[in-house]
Amino acid sequence: MSLLTHKKSLLVFGGVIIIGGIFFTLKANATPAKTTVTQSINLSESTNLTSLDTSKITDGVSSAQLSQVDEGLYRLNQNSQPVNALATKTTITNHGKTYTIDLHHDGRWSNGQAVTAKDFVYSWKRTLNPKTKSEFTYLFTNIKNADTIAAGKKAPSTLGVKATGKYQLTITLSKPAAYFKKLLASTTFYPLNQTAVKKYGRQYGTTSSKTVYNGPFVATGWNGTNDSWTLKKNSDYRAKKVVKLKTIHYQVIKSGTTAYNLYQANKLDMVTLTGEQNIQNQNNASLKTLAGGRVGFIQYNQKDKVAANRDLRTAISLAINRDQLVNKVLENGSVTAKSFGVSNMLKNPKTGKDFVTDAYTKNTVAYNLAAAKQLYATAKQQLHRSKLTLTITCADDDTSHQAAEFIQGQLTSHLKGLTVNVRAMPFTSMLSKVSQGDFQLNLTSWGMDFADPTQALTILTSHSNSNMGHYHSQAFDQAMAKAEGTDAMSATARYQDLLTAAKTAMRDQAVTPLYESRSHILVKSNLKGVVYNKFSGDMDFRTAYVK
Repeated sequence: MSLLTHKKSLLVFGGVIIIGGIFFTLKANATPAKTTVTQSINLSESTNLTSLDTSKITDGVSSAQLSQVDEGLYRLNQNSQPVNALATKTTITNHGKTYTIDLHHDGRWSNGQAVTAKDFVYSWKRTLNPKTKSEFTYLFTNIKNADTIAAGKKAPSTLGVKATGKYQLTITLSKPAAYFKKLLASTTFYPLNQTAVKKYGRQYGTTSSKTVYNGPFVATGWNGTNDSWTLKKNSDYRAKKVVKLKTIHYQVIKSGTTAYNLYQANKLDMVTLTGEQNIQNQNNASLKTLAGGRVGFIQYNQKDKVAANRDLRTAISLAINRDQLVNKVLENGSVTAKSFGVSNMLKNPKTGKDFVTDAYTKNTVAYNLAAAKQLYATAKQQLHRSKLTLTITCADDDTSHQAAEFIQGQLTSHLKGLTVNVRAMPFTSMLSKVSQGDFQLNLTSWGMDFADPTQALTILTSHSNSNMGHYHSQAFDQAMAKAEGTDAMSATARYQDLLTAAKTAMRDQAVTPLYESRSHILVKSNLKGVVYNKFSGDMDFRTAYVK
């Protein structure tokens, strides 16, 4: 996933109609009036909807919308584990390289056509076709020939996916992947109705009327640029009995203050808190904390002589009070990082412990000022300098800038003789500078596409294009290769490989993990049945209802 912030949905409820008042004049033994609840809610997004085309979506808001109006092979439950959606049975053979997936026979598109295995084949080949210009072709890398197709070196027809029956899909992988079903649950792997795509051509997915749907809801009222639209219950959805909401009204509210004021006025029923609002509501019974599937960290340019010093990098890590960073600066529910990853990525197959807990490595991420000073002194000796100067490059948004200034203060006050400068710039400019190697330290974050430690650790491998700090460790690379190769289908062996890689990276201080991203939201008590993903914080309204 890119370094771009993964947007979250904000919600608001519609009116609740209560029939009362007049019945107080009736006799005591009269039948009590029933309370009628309108199954309609109002949701807000922080930015506009840009596409409903699964092959062309690039942002979190559009992906969140698509997940409500369409359905793939699997969906993720609250624990980020894949459960059947359109799939009914999955058979894995050929040492983990072949997936045979049987589909429900009652899936329907909103144009009346059946959802079949060919819809998945068509969708995936279209996404990988270089003419489509999809930004998420890398997610298909495990499927046979996917990378060469995306590079324009092979025809889409050579992709390792076939419809072996009207309702049976067979996928051939180039190598086994323990997390493959989780991957297939993402919106990038949703099916497409070829008839509709050919009918609307390049306009497919650009408005609600030029899109067809197979999920719990259908979109209406979106013309491609407007700030409001509605999702209506899909009467053709195969599992429509589980869908309680009749309508979901969306509007774009870009101001956090405006959204909060509307919530306070009972005109919004869910709001994401910012800044001081987090402190004001820390004891609010309506408060919920959502995970972000994102880790904040410092990456180092190891082609820079000073930043390449491991003792200096470790001194920096140990000199930062992460508790103060998350509680006094971020103030959004984020928690201190234990390793390079986030909670609920993976559990120990033997003990059930969380991966980041097992991966914790002493004297690498915990605040330890005495050890930091000693390592700093050693680093100065190794570099033959009595004083050092470092520059932190970061984005110029308020949160990033404030975090960088906090780190600046921590390092200069705790490590005598160290000068730290902050270079803040627009996010795109920061990415450009970092990709060109024009940085020393970079304060950034990494969002993961699905719940597995490889989603963070892979960017530290020597061959990764995202390894902008040029970290190189043969031991790390070997452990990752085993996890993705010979041990891929052994849960226990793979887990140990990933632990070896994570601990190696921490001992080398390949990056300095700082926090696991979280957000605080307030939710009115009468919204029930929303599924909150413990890894990503994504919200699924398929079973939601107003009580």
